[in-house]
Amino acid sequence: MIALRKYMNYIFLLVTAGSMFAGLASAAASTSISQQLCGIVDTIRSIIGILALLLFIAGGALYAVAHVMPAAGNLKGNLQGWSVGMIVGGVVGLIIVLTAPWVLSSIIGFAGGKVSVPKC
Repeated sequence: MIALRKYMNYIFLLVTAGSMFAGLASAAASTSISQQLCGIVDTIRSIIGILALLLFIAGGALYAVAHVMPAAGNLKGNLQGWSVGMIVGGVVGLIIVLTAPWVLSSIIGFAGGKVSVPKC
């Protein structure tokens, strides 16, 4: 029991010293991290924006086709379900595109606090 407490004290001192050095290193590396995160956000916005538009178009077309089909069978109901799923996927994609800069600023704020959030 005493040996375990001794090792726990060493671990505590090691973590404390490491956190002091990490604070110094994070101030220098925070600019590059924010630039990398900004690049990720730009990529997400471009890809998901295009996919959301395609999902709206395909979902709307399938929904229109489903209303022309006869009610007999399960195909009409399945087609309507797929089309509504595509439209909801497009809405979720737009929500991701619109909230990506806010999420980026939150992540940078939690990481450094003193770092100015770049405009993506």
